[in-house]
Amino acid sequence: MPDGLVIEQLCLTHTPPASSRVRGAGSQHGSVPRPILSGVDLSVAPGEFVALVGASGSGKTLTAMSVLGLLPPRLQVESGSIRLGGTDLGRATPKELNRIRGGRIGMLFQQPKRMFNPRRTVASHLEEPLMLHGGLRKGEARVRAVELLAESGLDEPGRWARAYPHQLSGGMAQRAMLAIALAGQPELLLADEPTSSLDKVLERQILEMIDRRRRQDGLGVLYISHDLATVSAFADRIVVMESGCIREAGPTASVLGSPESTCTKRLLAASTLAPPLESGAAASAHDVLTLDGVTKRYPATKHGQRPALENVSLTVRKGEVLGVLGQSGSGKSTLARLAVGLEIPNTGIVTRPPGTKAQLVFQEPYDAFDPRMELRASLEAPLLQGRNHSPEERAGRISQVLRDVELDPGLLDRHPGQCSGGQLQRLTIARALLLEPEGLICDEATSALDSVAQRNVLDLLLRLQKDRELSLVVISHDMNVIRYMSTRVAVLYQGALVELAHTDAFFENPQHEHSRQLVAAALPTPTSEVSLAASA
Repeated sequence: MPDGLVIEQLCLTHTPPASSRVRGAGSQHGSVPRPILSGVDLSVAPGEFVALVGASGSGKTLTAMSVLGLLPPRLQVESGSIRLGGTDLGRATPKELNRIRGGRIGMLFQQPKRMFNPRRTVASHLEEPLMLHGGLRKGEARVRAVELLAESGLDEPGRWARAYPHQLSGGMAQRAMLAIALAGQPELLLADEPTSSLDKVLERQILEMIDRRRRQDGLGVLYISHDLATVSAFADRIVVMESGCIREAGPTASVLGSPESTCTKRLLAASTLAPPLESGAAASAHDVLTLDGVTKRYPATKHGQRPALENVSLTVRKGEVLGVLGQSGSGKSTLARLAVGLEIPNTGIVTRPPGTKAQLVFQEPYDAFDPRMELRASLEAPLLQGRNHSPEERAGRISQVLRDVELDPGLLDRHPGQCSGGQLQRLTIARALLLEPEGLICDEATSALDSVAQRNVLDLLLRLQKDRELSLVVISHDMNVIRYMSTRVAVLYQGALVELAHTDAFFENPQHEHSRQLVAAALPTPTSEVSLAASA
């Protein structure tokens, strides 16, 4: 029996509820289980880093959930097998699976704060697997918990062990979740998009920690991602998934250097984000947004206070795409809220020419809409505020912006939960365009999307910017997005504006030390990584 994880011919099906089944004479289609995964073959040997890559909805997460025995209701394993070493996970009892989860298998997921119990400290989350799977006593587990937090790269681990999840930043929460995932000394780590919402510096650090543990301890890693650029520097093998099937698999250099499947080529093109051949609308000398000496402070906490923004001055010109780059907590989102008037500065001035409007495009598309409302009502709401638009005018305006963002008007009768992330992100842009703004402030507007959907939305924004002569402020921690979109780059660090330069000059020769760290931390593109591997 081979060691490590072995999945053979795994097939999952979904059985619809009785209320959704098609009724009628001779119609049985509604009761037929629908295939979700078909013939999935996958293995992860001890000490091997395998990347499972695909667009949203390809079946990556359901494959991981199958390994853990945590499938959603109405999904079931139709056929195939899942083994970890000599253990048949498909035949394991619930009690056996509970011992395996957090023990032999560690779990690391995309949004760590949602995985924590908000009423428990970080230390209590760590102590549980240490006592359950490691056999430690309470006092021993408490000491080991602090050691694990230190090993995961957290400064002042004793302090953060006593903290609650809401007191941690996104990067700190992911480090703490990594410590929890490794507390049971697992032989397999399942990592499902664990760095997609982190800046590139933190992303690199998390990946390096995972890579170090697998090399030192023989930890097998199944790393799920939509971004080939993220995994290219670390994965031994890449497995590409689409529509519940494995389309391509092989050594990293082979898959990236000579992709065979159409979906691999599409993912590779989306990951590289080569600058567009045509530039957008030319910037004019007319300023549409000015920040002059702006400082924003929030109420102090017991840990003290640092300004979210401090003495920031910059301008955005008509038709310009300004990229705002920075790590988590640098002040990027505060700048966005100040730009559209959702926040008031403590000192300094934010000005826009009279009649100039700016709209915010939010980071989380699912959180941008009321889940109880049909999308038609959500888009119509801004047109009802203090304006005399007739129902026909409102319908015409909505139809126009849907055409602008290339969406089917049939989506308007749906609720947000019935749309994909890419569709909802286009709808957030459509809603922002309804009031005909001169500028859009895009706050991490594509960080929640897979690389293909991200590329489509970025291209859409560039087209709208050119056609409507919009000014764009593109806020991101993703260096590739900033380079792809921007004409100028502003770098924020601990609330201060530390660099402002034209995009080409910034990436060729960053001036500030923090800017150099950001550029150096950016993961190589898949093509450059393949070239490095070939030359070695």
